Amino acid sequence: MRKIEISDIIIWISLLVLIIYVLGKLTGVINTPEWLTLLPIISLIFFAGAFYQKVFGFMNQMYIRTDYLKNRLDEHGKRISVLEKQ
Repeated sequence: MRKIEISDIIIWISLLVLIIYVLGKLTGVINTPEWLTLLPIISLIFFAGAFYQKVFGFMNQMYIRTDYLKNRLDEHGKRISVLEKQ
């Protein structure tokens, strides 16, 4: 199971607040011109989603690279121990 980080919680809570705000605007609970407030919020939602995907992809790539380096270092450690025995 994946560890839940505080940044994940913050991202999802902020997106939930923005969605509730948009729904409040659409249902008439919040009364201001729709085009004036919805456009920045919708663009912010798309930005947050794209940013989250970008960060997740970057972290996955870093995990793969560090795992590769760790495995290579383990192989070098085995080679060095064999050389030391000789």
